[in-house]
Amino acid sequence: MLSERYLDLVKSALVNELYVELEAQLLMSVLCAGGGLVMDLNDFHAVRNDHDFLGPLIESKQGGDTILLETQSGESAPAVAHNLRNFIEFSYTLVGRKRLDNLQSCIEDVLDNGVPGDFLEAGVWRGGCCILMRAVLEAHDCRERKVWLADSFKGLPTSEHEHDNDYAMDASVLPILAVTVDEVQKNFARFGLLDSQVRFLPGWFKDTLPDSNTGPLALLRVDCDLYSSTMQVIEALYPRVSPGGWVIIDDYGILPPCQQAVDEFRVREGINDPLHQIDEYAICWRVSGIHSDP
Repeated sequence: MLSERYLDLVKSALVNELYVELEAQLLMSVLCAGGGLVMDLNDFHAVRNDHDFLGPLIESKQGGDTILLETQSGESAPAVAHNLRNFIEFSYTLVGRKRLDNLQSCIEDVLDNGVPGDFLEAGVWRGGCCILMRAVLEAHDCRERKVWLADSFKGLPTSEHEHDNDYAMDASVLPILAVTVDEVQKNFARFGLLDSQVRFLPGWFKDTLPDSNTGPLALLRVDCDLYSSTMQVIEALYPRVSPGGWVIIDDYGILPPCQQAVDEFRVREGINDPLHQIDEYAICWRVSGIHSDP
């Protein structure tokens, strides 16, 4: 089916499966340069067939995993571990294919079942997941729904809650997570998907989300890392998720502050909808109950 081929191509582009051999070559070149080694043209081409290096890169694109590779600049030199999380340098999203496949499945489920509302992601980085959201709407010729991108567009906030104290990830610590609105818009434009169905909510969640005019949501994707940010998002937006819609929590299985916020919220609100494990990082659940209007 043409639409399915289109979406598969979009997902491959978002996680850079299309040029993974070139990615491996570039990464190896950087490693060699960092170790003071000279990489000749034959070695550069050989990387394309080096399964020990290329294999983990390909596998990591399924789950969004981090790759640690030890290198030495000489026989007596100590081994140095390099973080080769390929998504940071070469891709539009920090999630892998499993989570993208799940996102597509949830969107198509609400479309098939007529669940009312738009789609929103809180914590968008370079916009990859939202690009896929818009692509799914395009593939299904759906013109009435919107994709909302909520983000500070200047990185994560400084710790505001005691549960976040050991997880400093603000722009002074991880500047690569600070991606501007302009850069995200350019990424959408590269896929030909920047139009009036794409809406931006720039600013800190506590300031922008409570009074935002999103209306009902058929899908809420939360990728906020911290306890405070996660709690701010679900407190403001969960009441807007239509029955039958989906909530996806990206960091539930990897960041304890995020998991604690979600667990506390579900207990407090009496949410018993079963959790579905997407991969080792992410979970989701279908909203079954009818709750009050936001």
